[in-house]
Amino acid sequence: MLLEFSCSNFKSIKEKVTFSAIATDDSKNEEFLRKFGDFRVLHTSVIYGPNGSGKSNLFKAIGFVRDLVLKSCEKKAGEVLKQPRHKMASQDEKSEFNIQFIMGDVRYAYGFVLRNNLVSEEYLYYFAREREEIVKVFEREEGEICLGEKFEENKVLLEIIKDELGDNRLLLSCIGNKSGICEISDAFLFFKLHLVIHNMEEKSERENCIRAMMENEEMRKLIISVFNELDSDIKDIRVEDGDEGPRVKVVYDEFETDLAYEESTGINKLFDLVLPMVQSFVNGKVMIVDEIELNLHRNVSYKIINLFNTYLPNNSAQLIFTSHDISLLGLNLFRNDQIWFAQLGKDRATELYSLVEIKNIRADENIAKGYVMGRYGAVPIFKNNGGVVRWSLVSSEI
Repeated sequence: MLLEFSCSNFKSIKEKVTFSAIATDDSKNEEFLRKFGDFRVLHTSVIYGPNGSGKSNLFKAIGFVRDLVLKSCEKKAGEVLKQPRHKMASQDEKSEFNIQFIMGDVRYAYGFVLRNNLVSEEYLYYFAREREEIVKVFEREEGEICLGEKFEENKVLLEIIKDELGDNRLLLSCIGNKSGICEISDAFLFFKLHLVIHNMEEKSERENCIRAMMENEEMRKLIISVFNELDSDIKDIRVEDGDEGPRVKVVYDEFETDLAYEESTGINKLFDLVLPMVQSFVNGKVMIVDEIELNLHRNVSYKIINLFNTYLPNNSAQLIFTSHDISLLGLNLFRNDQIWFAQLGKDRATELYSLVEIKNIRADENIAKGYVMGRYGAVPIFKNNGGVVRWSLVSSEI
């Protein structure tokens, strides 16, 4: 599960912003969270904000970290990394990324700094289960590598550092699949297998779903069961060979439809979402979705969120998403610590904050109404002349 993510100097994000899925001490809806020892981690989190506020850029930053962990080891000597700076940042200004997550009941902290399109700093720690003691795997700064006491004599690591590491490669990327050390392998596998950043515009998601149903009958049954949980009228899904590839038949009580040619946009979008949802439930993955309600009825969005909140309470499945659907705020789907806002501040830079940071929130407060009225900021208010004013973080009563 994802615990925290922070970054700075990335696209619209200038100063450091931090997102956290760690629950507060609030006892409301404790079924919406998973406990790991003293940690309480939220199954779902939502980010609201106007278009252009940087909500999507937070997810792009997470995807940027994942891609560098998985692929920077392939960079050739002399090839620089792409560092998507804030437009007001100087060429040599650093971009910093930090992430904490739980993998196999072990808490990890990982991060790195880019400067001039190259890696200048990097670290990996984990917390020993029995003592909650911080264990250093490695620290890296300006070309110097310091391995933790447990790993400093490991010949495989030393050889990889000597032969493969460059300032355009992350050390975790180089050693993730090769070290033979479970703490390092698990940290790498979190990015490779357990962090799913869903793109609603990618048709490959639907193709992956169809392929999974063709190859795995159990997966096909699980996918149908999720459709049933979403209160769809779908009774069965058949995948047949066609002249131009697999054809999907969606079966209802009295008729069937061809997914590609006869089904609605909404049902097709559900086919984009359902495979990563099932994989999240089965394998405890983190699913990140930008604008989850796109082409979906509000009731379907509600059901999806509720499934992650309560379907498998002891599972590590997690959903983090953005939304413009204010009605979701009035359906008792969220604790206050699950609700986040993004808005543009000084230098048109993204600001990110949680509802729990707003003062004087009443226990019975109508959150949807408060958001529409600008009580929490992060909403465009149009003047008569067409200009936009941004509500500041004030603690006024509705």
